[in-house]
Amino acid sequence: MMIDVRNGRDHLTSWIRLTIKKELEAYFTHDEGFKHCRLTNVANRVLPRSSKYKGGSSESLDHEATLAETFKYTHILKANNERFADERSVAHYEDYTHRLEAAT
Repeated sequence: MMIDVRNGRDHLTSWIRLTIKKELEAYFTHDEGFKHCRLTNVANRVLPRSSKYKGGSSESLDHEATLAETFKYTHILKANNERFADERSVAHYEDYTHRLEAAT
């Protein structure tokens, strides 16, 4: 597997001792947990990015964005600009804005 990843060019792992490299190779090929993580990562790289969340800088402001504005912009859904992606984001945003108002 390590050689497959390197496409036959093993110069990047030449500093690893041969015995350790063989142990790593055995771990990479036989450990079920590693195989599961590897396959999950491969599948995630192949999938296109989800368009469920807002992303990029499609909106320009005439002032520098505050931390609260940036958080809200990055955590709201594309389909509904008033709805956060999850409840944890709502709680965090409300807590932050309440503490900010109390401090000023």
